[in-house]
Amino acid sequence: MRVRKLSVFLATFFLILTFTRMASGQGANQGSIQGTITDQSSAAVPAVNLKATNTQTGISFTTTSDADGLYTFLVVPVGTYTVVAEKPGLATLTQENVIVTVGGRITLNLSMPLASQQSTVTVSGQAPIVETTKSAVNSTVNERAIADLPTNGRNFINFVLLTPGVTTDNRGGDISFAGQRGTLNSLVVDGSDNNNTFFGQTLGRTGSGRAPYQFSQDAVQEFQVNSNDYSAELGNAGGAVINVVTKSGTNSFHGSAFEFYRDRSMNANDPIQIAKGKPRQPYHFNQFGGDLGGPIVKDKLFFFFDYDGQRNTVANFVFLNLPPGFIPADANETTAINYLTARANSWSSTFNQNVYLAKVDWHISSNEMLSARYNAQRFTGLNLESGGPQNSSEHTGASDVTSDTLTATLTSTLRPTLVNVFQFNYARDNEPGFANSDLPQVTVFNPGANGSVLTAGRNFFSPRFTNIKRSEFDDTVSWIHGAHTIKTGAHFMIDRIANFFPGNFSGQYTFNSLEAFGCNLNGGGAGCFTGGDANDTFVQAFAGTGTTGPTTNPNLSEYSGF
Repeated sequence: MRVRKLSVFLATFFLILTFTRMASGQGANQGSIQGTITDQSSAAVPAVNLKATNTQTGISFTTTSDADGLYTFLVVPVGTYTVVAEKPGLATLTQENVIVTVGGRITLNLSMPLASQQSTVTVSGQAPIVETTKSAVNSTVNERAIADLPTNGRNFINFVLLTPGVTTDNRGGDISFAGQRGTLNSLVVDGSDNNNTFFGQTLGRTGSGRAPYQFSQDAVQEFQVNSNDYSAELGNAGGAVINVVTKSGTNSFHGSAFEFYRDRSMNANDPIQIAKGKPRQPYHFNQFGGDLGGPIVKDKLFFFFDYDGQRNTVANFVFLNLPPGFIPADANETTAINYLTARANSWSSTFNQNVYLAKVDWHISSNEMLSARYNAQRFTGLNLESGGPQNSSEHTGASDVTSDTLTATLTSTLRPTLVNVFQFNYARDNEPGFANSDLPQVTVFNPGANGSVLTAGRNFFSPRFTNIKRSEFDDTVSWIHGAHTIKTGAHFMIDRIANFFPGNFSGQYTFNSLEAFGCNLNGGGAGCFTGGDANDTFVQAFAGTGTTGPTTNPNLSEYSGF
């Protein structure tokens, strides 16, 4: 049945491609330039030869205006271009500083004077980039904003907050558009899907309490935020679509390096720690890295490499929140307090990460371009107890992220009015979480409460893992015929997911008083479960009949078209 459905879909797709009069627009991670050529009398000028050259890479694209003076550069990489228009009998017109943004459709109308009046005309001012051909609500954050505007933590996604109606979701690390949950958004990087289909967040699940970011801020050239009425090509989102383009090399060698450093080693101890008789807790924040890009073969082959690292340690204060003037009522309460006090140690969280990006762009011929990008994320978070050796054998908790993405895009100009973009993407997102300890842990401690006072048991959420392996294929065809434009494409995404979530499979104890907890520690047996403590409980989860228990494989095979 699955093969039959796929065959029907492909047949429909090719019928649309064959019989529809049409022509296209830009790639999701690229852009286009279009407009009308006129003379001084405002009459349309046909058969004008146009050439658009990227000023950073020297890559050129050519097209010709039609009988109505219309022209289109269907798919061009993001960047700044110089457009030259030539025709015998008319002056050569050069328009400089044509800026093509990610997902942008730039309208550039040109007027050519007679050659008898002047042989060449050069317009050096920036061309207008107001898009009058579509009604989508979007905004673009360019390379200058990413480089110059401050952001705490160097997560480029935070620049999305510059968009109207956008705020931070109450679920840490997510972005909310118009009050919607952050899990409804979609992140597209270099035209490929970059979302974790299990959790509904980005690959690497970046954000508060987890890995800080998957792509370095210095590796992002610009991105487009589509918040409403966006193209069907960008679907798969109930919220917004964030469309990102990573940097590429140019004809000039460029590089940069950075380091940000903060440390609490020379600060005074925290007043709370002093009051509790605790030593000063460490705080260490260090981010560093750099990038280098340039030509391998001028005007043809380019490279870009970026590294971003961080070594962060954050203090977490732990102490028993006993009521003021609390005095144990009996030996059992004394035993409970002594037992918990000996284990209420402050601890530190480490957020250490290495992020790498390597990219190669090859202008194979005047009709073909190949871009390949590999990005790797290696994050390790450890919880380390204070007052003891801080090494891998002593950690009290850990959370690792291993994320890899490999994307290749081949753009083929079959003729000036027909462009095909084929893309392959492989992604791996492994997110294991290790248990804090194989011993019981106290997750609730509230001695002043009526009812439940103390809850203890094995870590509820760990150990666990969610691993995703993804293969993704996209093919998009753009075709232009006169004033009619159409774009059609197919998308195939296959996720193989392995998930282990133990929940409460190890059990959990709930005590209604410190006296009952201490009584158990003293070996009181059944005599501890009297009076109000008769409701002390132990709860444990078990796999249901016919289920796989904590292990699931919610695989996904997605076929779509537009």
